[in-house]
Amino acid sequence: MTRKMICLFSFVALLSFVELGLPVKPAEFETYPVKLSIINELTNDKASFTSSVTEGGVLFGVLNNLNGSNGFSYSYSVNNNFGLYLESVNGVAGSDNDHTYWELLTESEGRLTRLETGIGCYQPKKDEHIILRFTKWN
Repeated sequence: MTRKMICLFSFVALLSFVELGLPVKPAEFETYPVKLSIINELTNDKASFTSSVTEGGVLFGVLNNLNGSNGFSYSYSVNNNFGLYLESVNGVAGSDNDHTYWELLTESEGRLTRLETGIGCYQPKKDEHIILRFTKWN
């Protein structure tokens, strides 16, 4: 939770310090590709998408770039304590009763790693493979 709070406070602090040498025009930021895969472990449905992220941008931007196009949609909510929370992808939502949720992962060299932050703070890297996996918890 401390890491999430630091992320939020850092973002707010940077907004007020444009003179720190950060580019001030969107054209000055590099944009690079990101691969996004959707995996539903309960139905074995899979889909892959290619999007882009602006340098320093977050996963929320990647999802927004794809939203409503190419058969991809998602919804989120805002939690007062933890920020943006991914609720559903392509109409499939997690459920407390069914113990299901969307797990956020990154894949590198065949190895999956769970993201330590959510869609509002995670900054994808160039050519990164992000996986949204619908799964159950015990």
